[in-house]
Order: sequence, then C-alpha cells, then structure tokens
Amino acid sequence: MAARKVKAPPGARAETITDGAFAPELCRSQKEPPRGDDWLHETKWDGYRIVAAVADGNVRLWSRNAIEWTRKVPELAAAVAALKLKSAQLDGEMVVLRDGRDDFNALQSRLSAETKEPAVYVLFDLPHLDGQSLRAVPLVERKRLLKDLIERRPHPLLRYSEHVVGPGAGVFAQATKAGLEGIVSKRVESHYRGDRSGAWVKVKGRPSDEFVVVGFTEPKGSRSGIGALLLAKYLDGQLVYCGRVGTGFKDEELKTLRKRVNTMIVDEPPANITLMERKDRALAIWIKPELVLEAFYQGVGGQGLLRQPAFKAFRLDKKVQDLRRESRKKSA
Repeated sequence: MAARKVKAPPGARAETITDGAFAPELCRSQKEPPRGDDWLHETKWDGYRIVAAVADGNVRLWSRNAIEWTRKVPELAAAVAALKLKSAQLDGEMVVLRDGRDDFNALQSRLSAETKEPAVYVLFDLPHLDGQSLRAVPLVERKRLLKDLIERRPHPLLRYSEHVVGPGAGVFAQATKAGLEGIVSKRVESHYRGDRSGAWVKVKGRPSDEFVVVGFTEPKGSRSGIGALLLAKYLDGQLVYCGRVGTGFKDEELKTLRKRVNTMIVDEPPANITLMERKDRALAIWIKPELVLEAFYQGVGGQGLLRQPAFKAFRLDKKVQDLRRESRKKSA
C-alpha cells in the first residue's frame, strides 16, 4: 500500500511502529474546570477508551490497558481500515449513539451481543501518522491533522471530537445542563506523553469511580437476585472495603448477576473490612475479587465510606489488576 505524502509539521519525527498497543494519555480528575485561554475542552464521552494501531495497513484495536478488542468490535476496525493508512496511532472513545447522544447502557448491550447496534469510534488524538511520530507536535495541530484525515475519507462509524478553546467554566456549565457526563480539558500546546502528566484533566458533573466487587448480600422483600454488592478500593496495595451499592440495577441484571456470583463465593473476606460494621459483616457473602464496576456517589463520609452510591455499569474493559496498578501510580 502506497503511503500518502503528508508534510510533516514542526515537532514530528520519523518513526516505525507496530500494530501493538501503546500507552494512552491519561486524565487527572478535578472538581473545577481549568481557567485560561491555553486550554481546549471536549465532551467527556461515556464509553470505553480505545486506541487503534495501524502498521502496513493492518488495524488492531486495544483498550487503555492493552487488552485487544479488534474481534469484539470488527465494525470499528473496518472503519479505521477504510481510512487507508499505511501506519497510524489513533486515540478515542468507543460509544453507542442514540438520538445523537452517547448511551452507556446501549454500549453494554452491544458488547454483550444483546443487540447488533454498531458502535461508533469518536476520535480525539493522533500520536502517529504515516511514518511520523506526532507526539511532540502541539495538540491543536494533531487535532487539525486528525480532523482533516476523517473529513478526507468520511465513515459513518468514525466521528471527530470537536472542542472549544478558552476558559472552561462556561463549557462545563453547558455540558452539565445538557445532561452530559462532563468535559475533558487539555492544554492546547501539550504533547502526547502517554502518562498522567496533568495536561489532560476531566471534570464530571456527577462523581463516579471504579471499584472491585468483594461480596454481596441477600435480597429482601420482593427484590430478587441480590440485595447489594460490597465494594472495595485499593489503598497502599491492599483492598479496603468502602461501601455497598444496591440501587441502579435492573431486575434482570440482578438475576443474571446472582448466577454469576454464586460461582465465585469464598469463605473469607478478600478485603480489609475494618470500616464495615459488625452487624453487616454477619450478612456478607464474600466472593473472589474479579469484577470491576463503576458507581456514582455523592462523596465519601467521615468514616471513609461512599455516600449514596448508585450502580452505573460493570467495566468490561478493566481488570482488578488495572485498578491496583492505577492506585500505585496515583500514590507514587
């Protein structure tokens, strides 16, 4: 396949890549959007982070933790292949759009084969293109090249993530008013380093985080399946109980979940349960710490337990080891 002739922008350098996974740029979380004209702001898409690597025209898709997703979403691999690139690295979010809005539950249904609704790949960065590393090229220039790339060969499953430059308060207010999850703010001139440098920050309208499921309780009354899931977070390399979540589930989810956790039961708690009240310990059924979920919550109480947690979704793109690794990086 012949390479397209693209004039290399300042900061680019010759580079040979493989179709293997690469480390994506990561966000830090903060409560308020950044001020100043040296930031650009994008929608925080509610899906799964996916990076695409193209080498000699071959496309492979990877999660942010280097799990291959090419066969799970072949429609997206085909969409990237339609760009007819010799070599590239693209970064974006896999979503399912309904009425123009991302729908995380619809994405979960697509990935569990409950529906055949196609996923969409929303692209927001381009660290490599046709034999040139663009990592040291300013973000705004990388995005310009990315937009040009998508517009040159438009595909219904590829979208460009638009942005607004300037102070973020107004953008964040509009996003939350529209019911969006939040915004991601990025330094206009930032390079693509593949770490959590602080050049990218996320601001959510409703706080959420990822937790390890370490147990469950029996349902009460007319409820079926489970009562609540018991959650833990990594602290200094150890799983520590931090609360329970019993709201946000659908009835069918509870029944399916019960069948799954019944095969994972263990005798001893897999986490430090110092924060759990004794009466609650007697009701707990412990399981192997293998499931990762995301839950909304309204802060953390004085005892270190989640306030008003609500289930959002299981993270099919995350493993427990990923949360442990991320915890270590944050505490380093």
